[in-house]
Amino acid sequence: MISVVHVGPDVYSFGGTQTVIRVIRDHKMGADEIRVLSTWDGRHHAKNFVLTARAGAALARVPRTTIVHFHISDGGAWLREGTLIRLAKARGLRIVATLQGADVAREVLQHRRFIGATLRRADHLIVFSDEARASVGQLAPGVPSTISVNPAPIDWDAPAAGRTPPVALFAGTIGLRKGVDTLAAAWQLLLDEGIEGECRVVGPIDDYTPPPLERFSVEPAVHPDAIPGLIRTARVVVLPSRAEAMPLIVTEALAGARPVVATPVSGTPGIVPDPKMLVPVDDPPALAAAIARYLRDPELAERDGLKGQAHIAATRSPEVIGAELRRIYESLGVGTN
Repeated sequence: MISVVHVGPDVYSFGGTQTVIRVIRDHKMGADEIRVLSTWDGRHHAKNFVLTARAGAALARVPRTTIVHFHISDGGAWLREGTLIRLAKARGLRIVATLQGADVAREVLQHRRFIGATLRRADHLIVFSDEARASVGQLAPGVPSTISVNPAPIDWDAPAAGRTPPVALFAGTIGLRKGVDTLAAAWQLLLDEGIEGECRVVGPIDDYTPPPLERFSVEPAVHPDAIPGLIRTARVVVLPSRAEAMPLIVTEALAGARPVVATPVSGTPGIVPDPKMLVPVDDPPALAAAIARYLRDPELAERDGLKGQAHIAATRSPEVIGAELRRIYESLGVGTN
């Protein structure tokens, strides 16, 4: 029997890493027993310190046949999870680390000594791009690594995109890294062309507040369980990011039979089934043209959405990624009897 403890942000806080952990837990992916320990729940340093301390206390008590799977995003996650990785290694536990950060290569270069010492304590690393794999390979050459993808449940009951009103949806942190400024500029171009429909921007505001535009709404984040329903309200989902690891909203949109318009950063090109869904970074005219194509042609949106859904079902469903995780866990040689 394989028992895995997943360590990372609280599954109901806001973010893609949180959603991935929740999907793994809810679908019992890769293991017979799954437990989740939280180390982060928003920008509350004292609370996160307490969560991390509690996670450390729990890891100090788990059986030595337990596999500990860490999910590391950006910045402070390296300090929180890095400390716990050292504890798990000292106990002789097997360690898997998934690097979920938007720019793993940059982080590795900036903090080579600490990150390298952390990665070398792992037994297996999971990354989302060749670039990330090359970066971690320089710091931890003896640690096996796998290029993988994030799982997404398939929304087989989603209504067809062609029957949805002409709505373009952005769902995520509202900021410059996600390219919301580019989206606002693109929407202004579409308004100048007389586009029908609306653009919804849903999420917490970070370092950019969009200007007031006609039929361009800025809305607060929704509960993670409400994301599939939110996607159903849109004809196309948009993510014009400047940096990503493996953007979950793109996978979730395709799993919900919605076409996407995104930028070709990091692992994103491997998610979409058609390169026509990709536009250059920082290119409002190209972004506007791609959005308009789906808002003006519901039949195209429906065809591309269904094509994307079939692609995700074949490559990123919980069943497919669960089997991959199982192989990784079994390769560690513990808890398999």
